[in-house]
Amino acid sequence: MFDCDREAIRKNFSVSCRPLPLPIPDTAPAWVLLEPLAYIADHTNATTAEASSSTGHTVRVTVCFTDPLGVSHVCVHCPSLKDTDFCNRLTVVCSEKDYLILSVVFIFGPHAQQGLREYFVYKASPCRPSLHLLPGPFPRGLTDTDIALVPDDDDGAHFVLAALRFTLHPWVYDLHIFSSRTWAWSLKVAQAEVSPEVRTGVSTISASKAIRLGGGTVGWVDLWTGIAVCNVLDETPVLRFMPVPQLMPGHMEGSKSSGPIRNVSCSNGVIKFVEIEKHERHDPDGRSFDDMDTLTDSDCLPKPKVVGWRAMTWYRMASWDHWRRGCMAYDHEISVDCQRHSMLLPELTDNNAGELTLKNMLASFPVLSLTCDCDDIVYMLCETKSGHKKSWLISVDLRKKMLVELAPFPLQGYFDLAHPSILSKYLNIAPGLDLSVKASTKDAD
Repeated sequence: MFDCDREAIRKNFSVSCRPLPLPIPDTAPAWVLLEPLAYIADHTNATTAEASSSTGHTVRVTVCFTDPLGVSHVCVHCPSLKDTDFCNRLTVVCSEKDYLILSVVFIFGPHAQQGLREYFVYKASPCRPSLHLLPGPFPRGLTDTDIALVPDDDDGAHFVLAALRFTLHPWVYDLHIFSSRTWAWSLKVAQAEVSPEVRTGVSTISASKAIRLGGGTVGWVDLWTGIAVCNVLDETPVLRFMPVPQLMPGHMEGSKSSGPIRNVSCSNGVIKFVEIEKHERHDPDGRSFDDMDTLTDSDCLPKPKVVGWRAMTWYRMASWDHWRRGCMAYDHEISVDCQRHSMLLPELTDNNAGELTLKNMLASFPVLSLTCDCDDIVYMLCETKSGHKKSWLISVDLRKKMLVELAPFPLQGYFDLAHPSILSKYLNIAPGLDLSVKASTKDAD
């Protein structure tokens, strides 16, 4: 729904992109929005941990948190390397409980052409966080969206990584498993148990993310077709298919740009789905011909439709065979009654009605809250219809149809959904930490 600022997006991908200072929370947030790309920056605090790459270079990772409505981020520093030794910014692959997986692509020396991709696992701790290099060889053709992280619920010292890869045979998948107990990869074949209708209508799953559904069960999410569900801890894993709701009418004719409009999450076993639809409606102030004795020339001309949006949620358990409707709200229905909102965002003011409203904003990039008792709250990115570059991150309670909070969003060219993460619960975030950010010791010329 947003116009692409290609130059801003290019700069956002660049390794020379530097993090902005974050407000320091007084206590560790219960959960945070984590930026999907890490920064190359020399930044240390109580969350810092380090390890060695396979080429012997020190990799130092620091997590920088702030409350939701701010976007937390990860900083990586390699003292002996410079910016040009990395291929774009580093990727935060996934995060579950006190674990985080980070993907790094080095492009120095003999790896300048093909690149050397390595994965690191960060384990949070209030005392001493740790960082470890995952061993290769990695599954052939592995991409970051294929990887699911399953911490051991009984033994917090161990975890499993699962990577689902399609084969040449329809609905037969290779399931690559990494276990921290053996510190090695293994391979299983996941057979699918799906109906003839699914086999006919869905050829394959192209996952954009993986979500943990409880225990060893993981869902690889294709935001257009459905979720491939599998217990990765089973000796003989079986794959089943869970379709997602069809596109809302306003998106049926458009291109499938999944990132900005749809998202799926799972919290306490409840799978939640959200879509933001670009919605066109007639001008509510328009007059009907039935009430008019005289038509002016302007009355005879076609009236442009008002472009707005609406958000809708659905939910289900993994064992159900159906989705249940959650909440739906149109932009003009969402109440904004806090005086400080109008001070932060004058564009909320409707000059005609003299009230605050979201109908002058366009929304996209929905993220579902991880707070159990706030399952109707959706975070989204907004900008004014006037098209200037300033953006805001807002949270909306769709059930109550009200704006909860908003804050200026400083990351221009934002291109992907933030990761909701509870990693912050397991770290020491004390007031007064030195959170200054320094550039890499060897920046590119």
